[in-house]
Amino acid sequence: MIIDHPRNIRLICDLQFGSTGKGLIAGYLAEKHQPDTLVSAWSPNAGHTYISSQGEKFVHTMLPNGIVSKNLKRICLGPGSTINLDSLYEEVKASVLHTMGTTIYIHGNATIVQQKHRDEEAGPMTKIGSTKKGCGAALIDKIRRNPENLITAFDWKDEIRFMFEDLYDRYGIRVQIVPTQAEWIEVLKLGDVLQIEGAQGYSLGMLSGFYPYTTSRECTPAQICVDCGVPAYWPMTRIGSARTYPIRVANRYDEDGNMVGWSGPHYADQTEISWEYLQQPVEVTTVTQLPRRVFTFSRNQLREAVEMGGIDEIVLGFANYCDAASLGSIMRDIAESGGNVKYLTWGPSHADVEEIHGKYVPKTPRT
Repeated sequence: MIIDHPRNIRLICDLQFGSTGKGLIAGYLAEKHQPDTLVSAWSPNAGHTYISSQGEKFVHTMLPNGIVSKNLKRICLGPGSTINLDSLYEEVKASVLHTMGTTIYIHGNATIVQQKHRDEEAGPMTKIGSTKKGCGAALIDKIRRNPENLITAFDWKDEIRFMFEDLYDRYGIRVQIVPTQAEWIEVLKLGDVLQIEGAQGYSLGMLSGFYPYTTSRECTPAQICVDCGVPAYWPMTRIGSARTYPIRVANRYDEDGNMVGWSGPHYADQTEISWEYLQQPVEVTTVTQLPRRVFTFSRNQLREAVEMGGIDEIVLGFANYCDAASLGSIMRDIAESGGNVKYLTWGPSHADVEEIHGKYVPKTPRT
């Protein structure tokens, strides 16, 4: 029998508001399963962090965190990507020990963020929390469908080739624009083991979240496949990342301390709490470095995200924020919501991931 798709595919998504530790599990799984192909469709408004088994720290907005795979051959940035070329260049350059000799494929329909888009989002915050990286303005520009508006990677193919040619000369890192979907599918089929890395979180989806306090697209596995240009019928394991105490990005305040930007509401079965209440250091967002808001766990959120995403395995992060009773309660909530916790994470690095396969509830928290 001819298999017309990669043999082994894993997709990683977020089941809450983002920042659940997707970068950690992406790096962990890449070290474990050694994918030859990484696929993503990120935007520069979200950061993804991983500390590898060797102690290397990666903070990426453009490159998938699975670059730690020793079998890596290709990195595919899908048609739904919103790309800051400067950020992509710097991340590739900083990761040459892992990306050397690889090919970075960029779908021709990917969106290129330009300075005019960042300028459009600059200035004081008005209504919602935003990272002001130009992503929304770039997507609006693309939606206008003006043939004279050079917005796609294909439009910028000559500039991209020139910008990255020194990386090819020095490290053998090739950047290639893939002009059509048919050619894109053939690139993906070159892979044997694929890892697909989503961004942001289910409850930030424009259609399924708390509109208008959302991101500019959906954040489900189905949407991730669309954005990555991956056929939805290909068999894959869908891995959902959640955390014990979900967060939202910071509200915004003016110089007089007046709130001028609210990042949005929460589910009816959760409560906004404080970092002091958790007795944890204040978390800040990767991109803006502003304090995050934090909430109690929502069974409603988890159940909805698992059902909408067809999630096979769950990663429960920030287990170290809980005492034994709280952690056990959250794990029971997940199980009763139809979820299967396969991994617990107790910190930010590879060594902090514990595989439990849904079969045990810790009696005491790990220090």
